[in-house]
Amino acid sequence: MTVLYLFTALGLGAIISMQPAINAQMALRLGSPLAAAACSIVISLAMIIVAWTAFGRVSPGWSKLVSLPWWVLIGGAAGALFVLGGIMAAPRLGVAAFFTCVVLGQVAGSAILDQFGAFGLGTQPISWTRAVGILLVVAGAAMTQAQSWLGS
Repeated sequence: MTVLYLFTALGLGAIISMQPAINAQMALRLGSPLAAAACSIVISLAMIIVAWTAFGRVSPGWSKLVSLPWWVLIGGAAGALFVLGGIMAAPRLGVAAFFTCVVLGQVAGSAILDQFGAFGLGTQPISWTRAVGILLVVAGAAMTQAQSWLGS
């Protein structure tokens, strides 16, 4: 079953790699990155509503929704910022460089979250192997931009 999840994650990664480029084209055609981001998010919402309806999930109820901690809103805000940021940055950096930097941000950010056990998760200190892994991602991010820095 783990293999299925690994291939699912790989497939989702391949699909998500298209999102900034597609959304950037939408922004060009609509004349606005904000309009493209809104359109993308409305499509996402529509797909979630269809999936929710198809799988027969019950509404969590207002009492559960209003009792959520304030920081859960960061998840939705992060999604919106990612869509808008991708629309604006990917065409200028290139999709590979954009996602390499995204991965660097994710790895560094998640290591910090793990270090402090943020959002109710257990702590996992930053070991020397994690630090080396983060440095390798930094090197990868730099290499995706090296050609433009060198002017070639």
